[in-house]
Amino acid sequence: MSDIDEIKSKLDIVSYIGKTVPLKKAGRNFKGLCPFHKEKTPSFMVSPDRQSFHCFGCGAGGSIFDFVMKLHHVEFVDALEELADEAGVKLTRSFDESPQEKKKNILLEIHEKAQEYYHYLLTKHRLGEKAMLYIKNRGITDKSIATFSIGYSPNSWDALTKFLHKKGFSDDSILTAGLAISGNRGLYDRFRGRIMFPLRDVRGRTVGFSGRVLDPTVKEAKYINTSETPIYIKGNMLFGLDVTKDAVVRENTIIIMEGEVDVISSFQEGVGNVAAIKGSALTEAQVHLMQRYCQRVIFCLDSDIAGDAAARRGIEIADEAGLDMRVVELPAGKDPDEAVRMDPVGFKKAIRQAVPVYDYILSSAMKRFDTIDPYGKKQASDELMPMLVKISNPIIQSHYIKKVSQQLGVDEQTILSAMKKTRLPVGRTPHKDEQTAVQKPERVKPEEYLCSLVFAGEVRDLLPDITRLLPGISDTSIRRILESLAAWIHGIGDAAVDYGEFAKTLPSELLSVFDQAYLRDVSDVSEDPDRFRAEWKKVVGEITKQGIYASLREKTARLHDPAIGETESEAIAQEIAQLTAQIQALEKSL
Repeated sequence: MSDIDEIKSKLDIVSYIGKTVPLKKAGRNFKGLCPFHKEKTPSFMVSPDRQSFHCFGCGAGGSIFDFVMKLHHVEFVDALEELADEAGVKLTRSFDESPQEKKKNILLEIHEKAQEYYHYLLTKHRLGEKAMLYIKNRGITDKSIATFSIGYSPNSWDALTKFLHKKGFSDDSILTAGLAISGNRGLYDRFRGRIMFPLRDVRGRTVGFSGRVLDPTVKEAKYINTSETPIYIKGNMLFGLDVTKDAVVRENTIIIMEGEVDVISSFQEGVGNVAAIKGSALTEAQVHLMQRYCQRVIFCLDSDIAGDAAARRGIEIADEAGLDMRVVELPAGKDPDEAVRMDPVGFKKAIRQAVPVYDYILSSAMKRFDTIDPYGKKQASDELMPMLVKISNPIIQSHYIKKVSQQLGVDEQTILSAMKKTRLPVGRTPHKDEQTAVQKPERVKPEEYLCSLVFAGEVRDLLPDITRLLPGISDTSIRRILESLAAWIHGIGDAAVDYGEFAKTLPSELLSVFDQAYLRDVSDVSEDPDRFRAEWKKVVGEITKQGIYASLREKTARLHDPAIGETESEAIAQEIAQLTAQIQALEKSL
């Protein structure tokens, strides 16, 4: 068995995708909202039998490997490695690396060596003694230093660069990794005299660093982070998740903070399901990452997210993804690190009492604006209307419309009127995501629908109709699939029908068409025998009618050919009359 087959045998695509996309049973398949484009009506189907997925809105589809590649924007090898980790499969064969893969692997090696170097200086070398004293004074334990691989970058011009040169890495690779800067005297270290926090992906691979100054009086940025590289994209990262993901899954909740020290301090006090973002705004990639592990996100941030436009955009993304969002109101201190060190019990209680995010935003607006005054009502309304408009769930939206109307002392109709004016403010173009939000209903050709019904019904009972219809099916791919199916059914005799086995007999160019037909949701028809018979009769009639119309067009064109004789012309006219009568009878029966 190959590595790929072993991974597929150990991972169920429904369970795996279900961590990211809430799925509901739809006949023999599962249905949900597509994670690759915005939609209000579910068109994303997952098949446990075929171990495949297909979206009838945007056309995305394929195997579990295709899902990971598209969701995380990675190459096949990355998807293979991630799924091998998930399945507990040790890869036994190597794959030829593309130039991009080779470059990424070199960057990962550089970061691994740099992390070991920084960690060694902090924990084993006299150069790190001052940094170690600072870290211990912040209450960070030896265990946390090891768990999060904290290190120290020496206050030296090019110490790391020289170390990496000795390990065989080139200037170009060190520059691309973002660990050095090119100057008049050659390369010099990007991070100097800082506490170093490795930034690791969920697989525990170091892809970047965040460096914090030791001396707060120094006129430099408090934190310096790795600039974006081929292996590090700031908006894709959640600091600490490689360590805390098991706790996140266990609690079905992730607590989002702003800084590395916030996460480490909380983790030490037993609040294990934590991770950090840079700033207060969630990105779409971070939301998808969280969805893999939980359904609830609790914001525990330094700043008031209610008035932060970037944070509000992140809330909209999380809302569209269906996450349950809450906000912690810190009992003491200006940030989670201070709060947990000053009052661990109060901090944990505040997390348990986190309020729904929209309640928090509403409460914040009521505190900041004088809603007794008409102008204060307007200010609060200007802040709250965009929030109400962007709530994707109609029940939750209705709940908060009522709440806002009560808080502002106006009727709900006034709120609804204000929301309509807020939908697209003058001079504002729709957000990129909003421009693609309108989804046209899927137009299913009768032949495609027939094929889906075949796979949902008792195929042996349908074979006579299928055989009769085959010559008139204009879609070549569907005709070839149905011809192959009829031959295969005859070949297996009375054996059980296994469409997975049938798919193995199809040429590769027909598999995507087969998957679309097999995954189309016809559960509302297939689960009701009477309705199935009625739908089958209807679609068979439509396809029969299509064939008659095609024949009618051919005969009519022939009739007007000046080369035919009078006798032949009369015969064709008679055939046309017969075809017209057939159509009239068919339309009447349909």
